[in-house]
Amino acid sequence: MSLQKWVLASVALCVTAGVTMAEPMRTLFTKENKFPGAMGVELSLAGGGSSYDGGDSSFSDEDVSTYFVAPGVRFGLADRLTVLAEIPYAGYSADDMDESGLGDIALGTEFLFFEDIFEYAWIIPHATAILATGDEDKGLGKGEGQGRLGLSIGTTVDDVLHYVVDVSYTINGACVEEDGDYDDVLAGSLSLIWDLDARSSILGEVQVRDDNVDPDDDYAVRGHLGLAFKITKAMTIMAYGGGASGLAEDFYGMGRLVYSF
Repeated sequence: MSLQKWVLASVALCVTAGVTMAEPMRTLFTKENKFPGAMGVELSLAGGGSSYDGGDSSFSDEDVSTYFVAPGVRFGLADRLTVLAEIPYAGYSADDMDESGLGDIALGTEFLFFEDIFEYAWIIPHATAILATGDEDKGLGKGEGQGRLGLSIGTTVDDVLHYVVDVSYTINGACVEEDGDYDDVLAGSLSLIWDLDARSSILGEVQVRDDNVDPDDDYAVRGHLGLAFKITKAMTIMAYGGGASGLAEDFYGMGRLVYSF
């Protein structure tokens, strides 16, 4: 290849990298190689809820519903390093309880440790601190601070199919044990994203966890389908819906609106 072609190819790769870095992550259980870039900012508004029918359970007879609305921010300290924060307003209803208020605030960071020259493969370690700001007695928080460490590994096939696996460990992430202590949670997740075109994509995710609350199950599973649509170059909307097994949750749904600048 001539020197001129090498220069043109390098410029094209740089431009492509800049576009990719400005896009938000579309997955919930894993991490994509989509970063805001150095000094870049993402503002988001997320909302969702879940329902649980205690009449179908062998371990609880309460019908529970939850919801949340959470503004968030993600800031690029460098091209490959971000910090993020999310402040949820939560609601909890169960039998004669109907509570709402501040939930557990989350603070985190993500680091793009490796990405190949074509952005087809990546490795992202990430960490999150979850503060016990929600009232546990009202069902709005865990009542205990949590720390989560994870590692996401992904790749892209044929430019439009993205696969990501993630393993994470959450300290104090499980339900309260009989002695009043919290248990840690180990989780493994898989995400598959399909870009339908330059603006639309669909995805599916599944997560297996060891914090099952139903004694009839050996582990807990959550899974959902979702879609993402780029309204403008700076704004993306996403929606998700799915269900769970082995948890105090039957169905859940969520939406996100993200603005990047």
